[in-house]
Amino acid sequence: MRDGLLVVNKPQGMTSHDVVQVVRRRVGLQRVGHTGTLDPIAEGVLVILVGAATKYQQILQTQRKVYETVIQLGTQTDTGDAWGKALRTAPVPALEQRQVEEMLRSFVGRLTQTPPAFSAVKVQGKPLYWWTRRGVPKAARPRTVEILALDLLELDGSALACRIVCSSGTYIRTLAEAVAARLGTVGHVKALTRCAVGPWELACAVTVPWIQAASEQDVRAALRPVMTADVPVARA
Repeated sequence: MRDGLLVVNKPQGMTSHDVVQVVRRRVGLQRVGHTGTLDPIAEGVLVILVGAATKYQQILQTQRKVYETVIQLGTQTDTGDAWGKALRTAPVPALEQRQVEEMLRSFVGRLTQTPPAFSAVKVQGKPLYWWTRRGVPKAARPRTVEILALDLLELDGSALACRIVCSSGTYIRTLAEAVAARLGTVGHVKALTRCAVGPWELACAVTVPWIQAASEQDVRAALRPVMTADVPVARA
């Protein structure tokens, strides 16, 4: 198969574009893209489109996402994650599991988010992080997103492990800061894994080392036909 979809488990430390480049080199095509950026600190499901499948990019970008994250309370960073510089600290109040679970449920529904300064959303033709790194503050338009589920997996002192089901376009770093604020402190994303994009789950993803070691034929054989996926395009 020359065109199709490849579900990749992006490792921490790589950008989404890095993964696209790995696939381009392996399949010998420039027409390769993805359906939603993952921050370098994040790992997990990155849906790669190859060849003619790239024409479905905008449709596939609207798929629901499932994340597991660890929110570290007590410190706010400039990037909203553990790789940023600390901006401020605040005491972490004593927390009870039932209290935290109820608070997390209060986020379920529609909410307005402003994209963080270190994000890939375009402002005047450049990613917001491009302006931020050059000391030129720019503001992106707020957006409405939907949290479908926000569940506590583990409460460990000043860290919360959570599972999030959300609409496309949701910023987990922004959500983490809002969760911390509602608990009366500050916080940031310590770890982040995207477990699913629409019907594509981490369990069916190939790894970047596999792609790098595989033959072009093996990678092409792993491509899935977009038209058979359980997404709106399948009914087009």
